[in-house]
Amino acid sequence: MKNFLVTQRVRFSKKRGYEFFLAKDWYDYASKLKINLIPYNFIFDEKNLKKLKLSGVIFSGGNDLSLINNNFENKFRDLNEQKLLRYAIKYKLLILGICRGFQFVAKTLSKKSMIISKPKHINISHKIKIKDSSFIKKCELNVNSYHKYCLRNLNQNFKIIAQLEDNTIEIAESINKKILFFMFHPERKNKSQKKINLYLKRFLNV
Repeated sequence: MKNFLVTQRVRFSKKRGYEFFLAKDWYDYASKLKINLIPYNFIFDEKNLKKLKLSGVIFSGGNDLSLINNNFENKFRDLNEQKLLRYAIKYKLLILGICRGFQFVAKTLSKKSMIISKPKHINISHKIKIKDSSFIKKCELNVNSYHKYCLRNLNQNFKIIAQLEDNTIEIAESINKKILFFMFHPERKNKSQKKINLYLKRFLNV
């Protein structure tokens, strides 16, 4: 079973300091995909990471980017995930960016990316059309949506696979690196769950 590191939601309090959370949905979904999920404790140690024999890194949702809200949680998470992203690229690991993870990786690697507020995208589902993906045939997906902030524009190193009529991007893939972005949450319930699972299994090679 392949090992995948997954980042967690961060919370800060004066009494307890930094705390990390990962929804049970992720563990249940990892079991369905038949991958071993390892929560990231935000202690970057290259030697220890090598011992895990990782196949990839999942940059999960939760929190905002620090460029949107520069509080303790967001700044801490951005700074630490930058180290992890550099490590994943250095060792050519698979990179999966989900919701906030999509925004973080895309904004780091594609400076022309724009993050915009779209409150009407919160707690709805919508249909998206798949274009020429490397991992799934052209089709229509009905996916969930829990995000307030959306992404527009990517540089020439990325291929947009699906976007909405308002030009916000739902799925993208890297042309040169092993990177896949979903703005929706595959670990939560989707109306097109079977197709999404197939998409991810092909990307993760499981």
